Amino acid sequence: MNQINSPLQKVTQNIKKEVCKILSGEYEESILGTIDKENFPYLSKIVPMFYEDKIFLLLSDLSEHTQNANKKQKVSIYFKLKENHKDKLNNPRLTITGKIKKLNLQKDDKIFKSLISKYIKFYPSSKLWSKFLDFNFYEVNIKKIFFIKGFGKAYHLNKKDLL
Repeated sequence: MNQINSPLQKVTQNIKKEVCKILSGEYEESILGTIDKENFPYLSKIVPMFYEDKIFLLLSDLSEHTQNANKKQKVSIYFKLKENHKDKLNNPRLTITGKIKKLNLQKDDKIFKSLISKYIKFYPSSKLWSKFLDFNFYEVNIKKIFFIKGFGKAYHLNKKDLL
């Protein structure tokens, strides 16, 4: 069979569980992709939190990736997993694409407090900088989920697969 024309793999319950585990924090690094003012891709390391079928990011409004995201709301988040295979392209990875928006919350807002209490459990050092005025929560509404488990094992999932 010609690999170029081969269809994506069927999404199973095990694949859905693997993707949910990744989104729940079982990854080594995550990278946010935005489009800069000159229409070039811009990549930066982030710590996303998956909660209620959305991804939340605590970002500084002063950072370049946040300024890019505010201008062009289409973003991509890449999750790098542990590399167990010598052939680097045979290692699993996950890419999420979606639209990002700033949540206009005050620090004493009930929703902000709820989100930060969950985020701190996930990323403890954020407790300090979450108090800075330029740090705000951003919500990524997931549009596409693409999981590569290894060579020849590619899966497109739907948002409903995460429920």
